[in-house]
Amino acid sequence: MATDPTFWLSRDEVRELDRRAIEDYGLAGVVLMENAGRGAADLLMRLNPERKPVTILCGPGNNGGDGFVIARHLDNAGWPVHVWLFAPSTSDAGGCHPKLSPDCDVNDRIWAKGRTVPFVDQDTREGPPGWSKLLSDDVLTAGWVVDALFGSGLSRSLVAPYAEVVDIVNRSGVPILAVDIPSGLDCDTGDPLGPTIRATHTATFVAHKKGFANPTSREWTGEIHVIDIGAPRALVDDYRKKRETGNVQQRS
Repeated sequence: MATDPTFWLSRDEVRELDRRAIEDYGLAGVVLMENAGRGAADLLMRLNPERKPVTILCGPGNNGGDGFVIARHLDNAGWPVHVWLFAPSTSDAGGCHPKLSPDCDVNDRIWAKGRTVPFVDQDTREGPPGWSKLLSDDVLTAGWVVDALFGSGLSRSLVAPYAEVVDIVNRSGVPILAVDIPSGLDCDTGDPLGPTIRATHTATFVAHKKGFANPTSREWTGEIHVIDIGAPRALVDDYRKKRETGNVQQRS
């Protein structure tokens, strides 16, 4: 999809577009997630033709679900992949489990079948023994890191353990691909909400985000690539026309 910085979506518009694609057009959310993750994986394969190892950091929501899809497609294509999961936990008769959005849970289960995924509980900050050192070592031996912790819906500052994860990744010097938007960056203002991933590239979905118009946001996004997730053209054009009308009004 062509990159057009004059066509952007706000945080609320991203939510609305997803909702309309699902409710008005009958597109399953997991299909949109599959398209998003596949598109981001294809981008990373172009950026990383040497097939250097990739460490993917997944959060509890749909951004994390995108990360699991990316992992699957990279693995299918022969790229070495290691995934970490950061999320709250929930308990039931079967024990303690990560508490994930429904579509993230689907893709976590697909990826985790037959694998051990390191899990850090965001509430207790507990994980594998010495998890922060393990994560640091993992990141430092990777050729790329994928930030799939939080997307455009984030509106608060990241706290532990995410703040620690951001620090580990940013200090590593390893190239970073952010999924949709760097974790910690405000979608609407383009300013950091607190600790923020400093990405080398950002695979953003459907359109630029409103905050990307802020020149200082490029310090965090790096190079921006717009990924088509298969949202119906008529739906996307509704928002494109809204932008064009707004731009005309601003110029007049």
